[in-house]
Amino acid sequence: MWGSALIGDDYDLPVQVDDILTKSVVSSLSQHPNFTFDEMPKKPLLKSSLSTSNVYKSFKFPPNGDGWLESSIGRSADDMIRSLRKMRRHDKSQTDEIDGMIEDIRTLKALETQATVKSLSWSEEHDSAIRNLGLSDRNLKALRKFGETRSSSLIQACEMFEKAELTLKTLDTHETAWGPEEEQAWASAMSDRSTAKKMWRNTLRQSDNLSKHQQTALEFAANELQTKGPLASRRIVENGLDAGILHKTKMTPASMSKLLKIYGEEFDVYKGVEKGTFVKMDATGLIIKDVWSYAAGFLDADGSIFITDRGEPRASFVATGTRGRTHCEQMHKALGCGVLALDQRISKKSNRTTHRLLFHSKADIHKLLKGILPHLKMKETQAKAVLQYMDNADSTRKSELKRLVTFENWKDDKKKANALLQDWGIGAEDLTKYAEGL
Repeated sequence: MWGSALIGDDYDLPVQVDDILTKSVVSSLSQHPNFTFDEMPKKPLLKSSLSTSNVYKSFKFPPNGDGWLESSIGRSADDMIRSLRKMRRHDKSQTDEIDGMIEDIRTLKALETQATVKSLSWSEEHDSAIRNLGLSDRNLKALRKFGETRSSSLIQACEMFEKAELTLKTLDTHETAWGPEEEQAWASAMSDRSTAKKMWRNTLRQSDNLSKHQQTALEFAANELQTKGPLASRRIVENGLDAGILHKTKMTPASMSKLLKIYGEEFDVYKGVEKGTFVKMDATGLIIKDVWSYAAGFLDADGSIFITDRGEPRASFVATGTRGRTHCEQMHKALGCGVLALDQRISKKSNRTTHRLLFHSKADIHKLLKGILPHLKMKETQAKAVLQYMDNADSTRKSELKRLVTFENWKDDKKKANALLQDWGIGAEDLTKYAEGL
């Protein structure tokens, strides 16, 4: 018989849980005979730090801003509570147990909300205003994603709300009848409070001001990237037209690209590594269906294949900024090889950072180049030459291949390319011969 006495049992828990509180909630939900999760992932929950003293500052939500329940079970707290209430209406005999489950979920959601607010560097002075301005599931996710980058407008909304609330509180304690001055102060405070809420909402959910068709286009793009992996805006639009969801007169590849660049992050969509492409992010990271194709695009756009002066083959991916770091980390995870070099300052005067995924060992380079070779467009010659270089023992041939790789990397710089040919004492026709047999 399922009941409160079983809460905490984990012998049949559908997911592995490290946190005691989360374990209690999920155990309770999973053991009820009438409650099922159709698409519950059979993977571990992200480990929480609720038992530590610094939980709110140290806990890391998933990279797309999802909450604990969304990332582990695939459903929000509000969605789960609605399902439980519906269940309660159809099964009165389980009312007490279902009510207990609802309270468990609410407790977890309250802790999640607290963790979100406390994780913001500026929240301590504005805690009350933040909670009164609105913390729906959408707002919480947006806060986790944009709480720091959009902090200026969010703090302004908080300060406006706090000033209005102080005015209203002062007026409430006014012992005499209100005169014109007090009435005007009340009207201004109410208007400022409404403006603050609108500013808060518009800052966190900028896409709400778009037309219905634009919102539909963004939702469609997010779904396409979810199911098919990285795509160019042109392909997204073509698929939308074929499906009858987008209209040719209202949405072009250029307008889709612009929409995704400005509002894409609200739909967990980010710029891809290849020019004009976009990629979706979920709770586990970037959604990449074909890792070798994606890696090839990354290397063509922002990478290099070369042989050092000492004759050592090398390959690397390079990216900048926060999203660039995400791309490098995702590639490292997906490929299972290479070495990360993150958060390197471009210069002493710049706060911008550069990130690299480096391949030094012959085994890693061989694995990388073999995998991406069928998909390379710009650096195919370098990849083939380096692979042959590593497998060739003839010193003369290795020297030819090294020169070929070096020239290919500089051929777009006519001055540098000509200088190399002059230093080597060869002509362009010699390089053509070097490339034979690749």
